[in-house]
Amino acid sequence: MKRIVVTGANGAGKSHFAAKLASVRPDVPVISYDALKLKTRWEQKKSAQIEAALASAITQPTWILEGGPSLIPQVAGKYDALIWLDPPEYVRAWRLAQRPWKHLSQTRPELPGGNVDWPIQQYRFAFRSLRKGASFRSAISVFFEQSDSVQKWRCRTDHERDLFLDQWESSF
Repeated sequence: MKRIVVTGANGAGKSHFAAKLASVRPDVPVISYDALKLKTRWEQKKSAQIEAALASAITQPTWILEGGPSLIPQVAGKYDALIWLDPPEYVRAWRLAQRPWKHLSQTRPELPGGNVDWPIQQYRFAFRSLRKGASFRSAISVFFEQSDSVQKWRCRTDHERDLFLDQWESSF
């Protein structure tokens, strides 16, 4: 496994899990799709800029790319492992509720500067994300089922994520 995509809905733990993978293999860079997409103050770059940044980022021989389901079709055929983090909705809700307080008035480590977490803004985002949980799951499951030529894992629990982490660690 040299090129890994970590995907899931908001609050699934993608950034945290990608960082854990990188802690095992510090030589493998983590690419945050959100970091490629954002300017400052939560403003997104133009599509052409995002596509160019993504294309440039994945030219490296190894990487861990983390992002939501919209990322997957853009890197189809470029990755050899797909990890779908799919925790229960209550876990996502709890994580999304904690997130703005954890990084209050700061930018999260995986994002470009100037994208500050404020509770009211983040809670609006969290509610929209939780309402879309079924559509996230549906979109990811389509890609997951069609990805026959890659290794794939659907991790619903911390235990399942830890099993993958152990496998990742022992593969080198």
